[in-house]
Amino acid sequence: MPVKHDMDSTTGVKLLRLFLRLMADRNRHFQADLAIWLNCSKQTIIRLMRVIESVVGDRLNMGMEDRRRWYQLCPDSRMPLGLDCEELRFLHICRDMACSYLPTQVQRRVDDSLFRLAMQLADTSAMQTGGEQTARFAFFSKGRIDYTPHFEHLDLLLRAREEGRVCRIRYKAAGRREEKEHRFVVGRMLCMNGAIYALGSDLEDDELTVRRIVSLAVHRIQEVSLTDHFSTVAVPEPSPGMFGLPWHEPRHFRIRFAPGRAADYVRERIWADEQRLEDLPDGGVLLEITTCSEPELLAWVRSFGDSAELLAGALPAGECSSDRHDGEAL
Repeated sequence: MPVKHDMDSTTGVKLLRLFLRLMADRNRHFQADLAIWLNCSKQTIIRLMRVIESVVGDRLNMGMEDRRRWYQLCPDSRMPLGLDCEELRFLHICRDMACSYLPTQVQRRVDDSLFRLAMQLADTSAMQTGGEQTARFAFFSKGRIDYTPHFEHLDLLLRAREEGRVCRIRYKAAGRREEKEHRFVVGRMLCMNGAIYALGSDLEDDELTVRRIVSLAVHRIQEVSLTDHFSTVAVPEPSPGMFGLPWHEPRHFRIRFAPGRAADYVRERIWADEQRLEDLPDGGVLLEITTCSEPELLAWVRSFGDSAELLAGALPAGECSSDRHDGEAL
C-alpha cells in the first residue's frame, strides 16, 4: 500500500476540501495543482473526482490541455428554489434597503440565510467574504430608530395578525405621561419616515366591537400580550400609494411651491398615486394631491416655510382633521 502524503488528513476531509474549492472557483483546476494543494497523489485526485462525479453528474467537466488533466464544476444556473445568482444579488439589495428597519437579530438571520443561498449557488463573491458583503446601497436617515429592543413586540404583533388574535397593548403616546391599554386587532404593519407602525382596530372592552381604526408606533409600545380571543374584524386595507397614514376619508388639496429648490424637490418625486403636477409660469409648481392624512400633509407643507402655500380646495365635510385618536403619524 502506498504511503499517504498527508497522514493527518482523511479521505473524507480531502473530498470536502476539494468539493468546496470547485464550488468557490468555477475556473479549470489542473490535476497536478490540486495534488500539490491537497498534499496527495494524482491518483487520489482521480478517485476523489470520480466520487464527486457520481453525485453531481455532468456538471463536473473534465478534459486535457497541454497534456495536463483539468476539472471544472459548473453548478446549475438555477437552484430548486428558482433563484439564480443575479436574483440573489437583488435579495442583497432588498436587505440593504430594509436594513434600517430590521432589528439586529433579524439582520443576522437574513445575512446567514443569504450566505447559505450563496453557497448553494456557488456565488463566489459572497462565499469569499463569508457572506459579509459590502452593502450596495447606503441609506442616511435623521433620527434612526433602533428596533433591536422592540423585536419581541414586532414578533408578537406579526403572530397576532397571522393567527387573527386580539392582543392587549400597553401604549404611551407622544406627549402623554400615562400609558393606555388597547384591545387591538392588527391589520397591517406600515413603514414611514424611518418608523414602523401597527395599523388596526381598537376594540371596546368586550373585544368584539370596533371603537376606531388607529395606528400605533411600535417603538412607543410598552407591552404586547396575546389573548385567547380571535377576531374576524375587517380592518380597512391601507393604500401604500396614498400620502401618509390613513386617518379619514380621502380629501383633496392644492399646494403651490415657489420656484427654486422647493419646486425642484417636489417636481422630482411621486407623492401619491392620485396627484397632478403643473409647472407654473414663474418656475414654481402646483401640486394637487389626494390624501387620507390631513395632519401629516399640513405638517409637510409647513416644513417648506415660505416656499409652500396651501391653496383653498374642495375639502369634503367630515370629522375634525385634528382628531388623531392617539394615533402616531408625525
